[in-house]
Amino acid sequence: MKFLSKRLLIGLAGLGLFWGLGLISSNEFAKSAVLMTTAVFGLAGLFMLGRPRLRAVSALSIVIYLLFFTDAAIKGFLRDYFGLRPNHALVLQAMLNTDSGETQEFFLHNYLGLSKAAVIFLALLLLAILAERQLRRQEAGLAHARGGWRGKTLIVTAFSIFIALHFNPTMAKENPVLFWPLRLLDYRLQVANLQNMQDEIARNMSKREQWLVSYTGETERTVILVIGESINRANMSLYGYPRTTTPLLDAISGELLVFSDVLSPEATTLGSLMKMLTPADLEQPDLWNKSPDVVALARHAGYKTFWLSNQYIGDGWIGLIAGQADKSVFINKGAGRGENNLDGNLLPHFEQALADKAPRKFIIVHMLGAHPTYDMRYPKEFAAFDGVSDAVSTSLQKADRSTRIQDLRDEYDNAILYNDYVLGSLIRRVAEKGSGQAAALLFISDHGQEVGHTRDHAGHSSEDESGYQVPMLIWNSQPKIAGAPGRAMLEPRSYQSDDLDHTILGLLKLESAYSDPTLDIMHNRFSPRQRLINGLPYRPG
Repeated sequence: MKFLSKRLLIGLAGLGLFWGLGLISSNEFAKSAVLMTTAVFGLAGLFMLGRPRLRAVSALSIVIYLLFFTDAAIKGFLRDYFGLRPNHALVLQAMLNTDSGETQEFFLHNYLGLSKAAVIFLALLLLAILAERQLRRQEAGLAHARGGWRGKTLIVTAFSIFIALHFNPTMAKENPVLFWPLRLLDYRLQVANLQNMQDEIARNMSKREQWLVSYTGETERTVILVIGESINRANMSLYGYPRTTTPLLDAISGELLVFSDVLSPEATTLGSLMKMLTPADLEQPDLWNKSPDVVALARHAGYKTFWLSNQYIGDGWIGLIAGQADKSVFINKGAGRGENNLDGNLLPHFEQALADKAPRKFIIVHMLGAHPTYDMRYPKEFAAFDGVSDAVSTSLQKADRSTRIQDLRDEYDNAILYNDYVLGSLIRRVAEKGSGQAAALLFISDHGQEVGHTRDHAGHSSEDESGYQVPMLIWNSQPKIAGAPGRAMLEPRSYQSDDLDHTILGLLKLESAYSDPTLDIMHNRFSPRQRLINGLPYRPG
């Protein structure tokens, strides 16, 4: 099937140039290459069965080039525009909520990026068409050549694979013809589901007088909640890890309450946050849409609220709760957590929130932390542990962890080191800005991460303690609070963060129908509860 193979090489060469020029990622190139291969052999190849119709094969090959090259050019422009992999939800939202004036402004503002993508697209398409024409001239004498049974078997097999690939949602969505229609369908379903969720929450929380919210604090107060992502406390030198992964926190450890026995309720982000920020808990997981969350209660009590995030804006309920804040900022314009936008880019937005003139402020900072892929979470100057030989690497080798897991542990520890830099910078800015004003900062991770701690695995894990063991620390501008327990009593307290909303309300100095001091880890009436992992009683070790 040399006739088809040469056409495929033209198409793959074009895609390879798009990849080489940075318009598509390696992952996108691989998926497009698979689809193009089965399309050329499976679709264009159909015209080779029976009496060969080479002109039709040539024409369909050009159409295939056109479709895949157009797709690559669009992705390339969007990658350049967003600085990341294109977020289809943001693109569709913009397209469906714009007018002619905004469209004209968009083209005027982005003409250079659009021109670059268009020139590359036209140049590569023209080269492909010229190569196709040259092949047609060379093959003029083979117009009646027929493929043998092996060639026909290859064509039928390729066509079958092409069809089968479309039963895989991920591959189907990479088909240039289906890329945007399928994403439009997903987007409309997502919007409808969010609207239903929002309506149900609004109905259940309409009687605000029943919240019984009262503020008992100072005239001016700032509370910051920093939500880490996939941070395991076992990898923090603040908690005794052999590698110095938290030098900034180590240096100010005397100013911090470092809680040593905290678990997340879930090993995933959404499941944890729905319980951490609302009255929902492991015993009553459905209360998240029937009771007010901490943002709603804080606003009701007169706090100005901020949600600053490096997470994906389209994360359902998280987007809804963030939308309740007086000001929400999502700096990650990519397609999800699989992006390399750095948490340090949140710092300017945090400084603006701190500088706001509101007397009472509640600022939530939601980071990407150490979410897989680990090496995307830090700049290269923080790659301090790559390939080092130390006590950690020796223990991993003795535990017979694979080379891949050892490398991922190094990358994970680099991500923890960068997380320390960002968190330390946040605390320093609060301390410098405070000038005597009452302020508190609470840091906790949504869940942990298994990176060779108990088995040869790296990633989320609902099976292992490491998937739930999270750091929790509090910095307070008033380290000694009258009537509060001392450090020696507070730090060892066992806690599970499905009760975190009660601790947050305590820091906010709020009393309400939904606050329970026995579930506030800082309160002198705190009473530990039975903790659960996967529905089973938690027993350390």
